[in-house]
Order: sequence, then structure tokens, then C-alpha cells
Amino acid sequence: MPTPPTPYDDVPNFIVDRFDDHSKEELREIATYAETLDGSLDVPDYVVQAFAIQNEETRTVVAIYANELASYLEELEELEDEAEDDEEDDDRYPGRMGGAFFG
Repeated sequence: MPTPPTPYDDVPNFIVDRFDDHSKEELREIATYAETLDGSLDVPDYVVQAFAIQNEETRTVVAIYANELASYLEELEELEDEAEDDEEDDDRYPGRMGGAFFG
């Protein structure tokens, strides 16, 4: 099981708390915004407002944390997909093991 990333000390707590509500795609978009401040990107208002008062160093660590969190979510998703695939493989041959017990 992958370990969730630890936010850097410079990442404001309210941002850490709010990132739990975002998908990996949204987190990647936030990371890109933190690096570029590109107003054409679709990011939540709280991110725009928060970054307006943060210095470049803080925005950089927020971008790193957002990317790390998105990667973590991707790893979890891959593990879930693998687990589902394993379950599907087991369901394809129902009763196969029963032959060893019931002759």
C-alpha cells in the first residue's frame, strides 16, 4: 500500500485540508497553476486567492505537494484496478477448486 505524501512545512494547512476534496486531475491542474499562475486554467477560487498572497517558494512547494498527492491517488487507483482484475479472474472459473474437495 502506498504511503500518502507528507506536506511540506510551507504548505498552508487550509490548502492541505482542501486538497483531500480534489481528484488527481484537479490536483495536477492546481500544480500547473501554482507554477505558472495561468489564469486560463480552471482552478478553485480559494487556490487563486491563496496564491495571490503567497510567495514563489510557497507556490512551488504547493505544486510539488499537489503533484505528489496526485501520484499517490494514481497509485491507489492502480492497486484498486489490479484488485478488481484479480477478483474478475477468480470469478471466471467458479467451482474449479471444488473439484479437489468433492471429487
